[in-house]
Amino acid sequence: MIRVYTKSRHVKKITNFLNQKEIEHKIFTVNDEISKTFETSYFDNDKFELGISYCYPRKIIEPLLSAPINGFVNYHPAPLPQYKGPTELKDAIKNKEIDWGVTVHHMDKNYDTGKIIQLKKIHLHEPPTSSSELGAVSHYFLFSLFKETIEKIINNKNSH
Repeated sequence: MIRVYTKSRHVKKITNFLNQKEIEHKIFTVNDEISKTFETSYFDNDKFELGISYCYPRKIIEPLLSAPINGFVNYHPAPLPQYKGPTELKDAIKNKEIDWGVTVHHMDKNYDTGKIIQLKKIHLHEPPTSSSELGAVSHYFLFSLFKETIEKIINNKNSH
């Protein structure tokens, strides 16, 4: 069992892909009542193998961060370690970035600092001019990275 924490707009594509691959999962969004997920007794009744943050806009903190047997991974819509945090798109536009990418990494207690599992590089033909433009490119490639890596990560291959 994996748990995915994401934005509502990503639920359908993630659900469809995980169902197609027959990967048992539960998905939580910021709209869900997840206060129960921070209660230790809740974890005892509902163990899960892996936690996934897929563009989740909130920081995953203890005790949830340590709850999954194999920890948490984060799918981040920017290249790490250069573009950490929630302002990555605006920062890239300001820097007129043309060498871009998306990242999946192990999560630790700090923000976007865990060991990188895979970085998918993207060369932009010209610097992006808006967050929505760069965001569309990033999310297209991020979901591609998710599809390429999730089974290996679940099976603990190439992830440590």
